[in-house]
Amino acid sequence: MQPSDAPAGDDAFSLADSSLVVLYDPAAEDEVRERLLPLLADFAVEAQPFVASAPPDLPAGTVVITYLGDRLLGVVLGEAVRRRWRIGILPHKGLVQGRSIFGLAATLSEAVEDIVTAERTVSTDLLLCSGRAVLDKVIVGDASAMVTVPEDAGRIERLVHVLRMLRLLPLARLRPLRLTTQSEKTLDTAVLGLLAAEGAGRSRLLKHAFEGSGANDGMLQALIFAPQSISDILLYLLQSLRKPRKGVMQLPRFTGRVRSESLLLESPRAMPLAVDGDKMTAREIELQLVPHAFALVPGRHLVEIGGAVESKEAFRVQHLPVGETRDELVQRPLPWRRRAATEEFKELFMQLRESARLSGPYLTLMVLSTLLATFGLFAGSSPVIIGAMILAPLMAPIISLAMGALRQDIPLMEESGRTLVLGVLTAVGFATFLTWVTPLQTSNPEISSRVNPTLLDLGVAVIAGIAGAYAHARASVARSLAGVAIAVALVPPLAVTGIGLGWLDFSVFGGAFLLFLTNLAGIVLAAAMTFLWLGFSPFHRAKRGLIISIVFVAVVSIPLGLGFNRMVDEHRIMRLLDGWKVADVELRDVSVRDLRLRSGLPVHISFRLLSRGPIDTATIDTLKEAIEERLERPVRLEVVVAIVRD
Repeated sequence: MQPSDAPAGDDAFSLADSSLVVLYDPAAEDEVRERLLPLLADFAVEAQPFVASAPPDLPAGTVVITYLGDRLLGVVLGEAVRRRWRIGILPHKGLVQGRSIFGLAATLSEAVEDIVTAERTVSTDLLLCSGRAVLDKVIVGDASAMVTVPEDAGRIERLVHVLRMLRLLPLARLRPLRLTTQSEKTLDTAVLGLLAAEGAGRSRLLKHAFEGSGANDGMLQALIFAPQSISDILLYLLQSLRKPRKGVMQLPRFTGRVRSESLLLESPRAMPLAVDGDKMTAREIELQLVPHAFALVPGRHLVEIGGAVESKEAFRVQHLPVGETRDELVQRPLPWRRRAATEEFKELFMQLRESARLSGPYLTLMVLSTLLATFGLFAGSSPVIIGAMILAPLMAPIISLAMGALRQDIPLMEESGRTLVLGVLTAVGFATFLTWVTPLQTSNPEISSRVNPTLLDLGVAVIAGIAGAYAHARASVARSLAGVAIAVALVPPLAVTGIGLGWLDFSVFGGAFLLFLTNLAGIVLAAAMTFLWLGFSPFHRAKRGLIISIVFVAVVSIPLGLGFNRMVDEHRIMRLLDGWKVADVELRDVSVRDLRLRSGLPVHISFRLLSRGPIDTATIDTLKEAIEERLERPVRLEVVVAIVRD
C-alpha cells in the first residue's frame, strides 16, 4: 500500500493552525470527557469514539489524537497512511506496545503537553501485515522459538526459560514456506518460526541480526528460524544460559536473514500468525514496509534512529533447508539429530563408492604394507611396523562397509566387503609365504603382544572407527589421520595371523585373527554410529545394520572379556607379589605366564629372588607355600636367585 498524497516529511507543526480530532476508545468515553478534553480546552477539538469497522472520513492534514489501545491504534495508523493524517498518540491503558515504541510520556497530562507544544512532526515508516498496521512485530509459526531472555536476566531466570522451552521440544515441527522479496528473489524452504519488524532497533534479536539497521531505514527486517534437529535447539538453549557480554549476542547457525521493502510468505496450509500479540492463522501473508507512511507528533522519549548504513535488499538464506532436506523435514517432527544435506550425501557417497572398488593400487599397497609389517614383526622393530601402518589401504573399504551397513545399501556392502576380503586374504597369504621362507621360528614381544586381545583392543577399534568416519564426513579433516588410526589396529594382526599359519601355531593364528575381527567389528560399529550421529541416515533405516553390528561385537566380546579378566588377574598377582618379603628374601620383577582362569590349575609365575646368602630347595618350597597361601591357588615357580651384598 502506498500513500495517496506526497510522502510525509519532517515538517514544522503548530496545533493551533490545524484541524484537530480526538479518536478514543468507546469504553473510555467518561475518562475522555472528564480528563482529556479539559486539557485541550484552548483548542477547537472534535471528539469521536473510534469504531474499527467504520473509520471517520477526515481530510488529509488533519491532526488525529488517539486515545486507544494497541489493536485500535494499528487500525488508525493504517487509515493514516491512506488518508494522510498527522498522528499524536496518548498513553491509553491498553497501549502496551505503542507506549515504548513512540516514546510517550508516562501520564496523560504530560503526553497532551508534548502534543500541544510540539513544533514539528516526524516522518515515520510503517510495516503492514496483509494491510494491517504493525506497531511492534510479526511472528509467524512457533513464537516460542524466538523468545529470548532479557540481557539483564539472572541465572535462575535463564534456567527457568530453558526448562520452559524444553517442554515444547517434542512438538517442534517445521512448516513449508515460500519467501518472495520485493526484487522477486524466491526460496522454497521450511521454517519453525519467522520474526519480522520495521526497524531492527525495536527487537533485540533483529538488532543483533542486522547491525547498522534502525528505525525509519525504509526496510523491513525478517529473521527466520529453521533448526534441522532437536539438538540444534538444545545447543541454542544451552547458549542462552550464559549471560552474553555487553553488546554481544550469538545467533544460532540455523537462521536466515532477509531485509527488503516487502516480503510475501506463502504456505500450502494455514500457519499460526501473531501481529502485536494478536493471534490468527493465514496461508498467505504479505509484509510491506511503507516508507514515510505518516507524520507523527513525537513523544518526549522518542529515540529517532537514522537510516541504515546500507539500505539495499539482503537475502541471506544459505543455512535454510531446501530440496530433499526440506521435503523430509516437513513430513514429520524434528529429528533428534540433524540429517546431512543432499549435497553432503552426494559428495561422500561418490567417495565411498570409489573407495569400495577393488583396484590394482589397492592390492599393491596391501602386499607392500603386509611385507613391511611382517619383516618389522620378525625384527621386533616398531618403526618398521609403524611404516606399514601408514602404508596400509584398509581404511577405505571398511568405512564404505560401515556406511553400507548403516543405510542398508546392498551394492555398497557387497563391493566393499569383496574388496576387504580380498585384501585380508592377500595380507594373510603374503605373510604366510614370507614366514615359510624365513628361518625364524621364535616369537618376540611384537608378535606375542598381538595374540592375546582384550576389551582394551576393542576400545582402540572404536576410537579408530570414529576417527575414520568423522574424517570422511568432514572434508576439512586430513584423510591420513583416519588411515593411520585404522591401520594401527588392522595391519599388524593380519601379519601375525599369517605368521601363525606359517608356523602352524594355531594359538598364534587364532589369537591374532581374533584381534583382527575385534578391530574390524569395533571399527564398523563405531563408524556406522558416527555417520548416524552426523545425520547421514535416518534411524529407521539404520536400525537393522546397527543391530547386526552390535550382535557381532557382542559375540566377539565374549573371548575378549575372558582375556581382559585374565589380564586383570595377572596384574593383581604381580601387584601382590612384586616387592613382597618372605623369610629374609624379596621378590622382584614378577611376571605371570600361562594363567588359567579355571580354579585348581597352577599359575606359572617367574620372578627374581633377592637374598643375602645361598638359598636351598627347602626355602624355595617354603616360599612356594607362602605364595599359594597368599594367592589362594596352586602355582608353578620359575625363580632366578640374585645374591645381594652391601
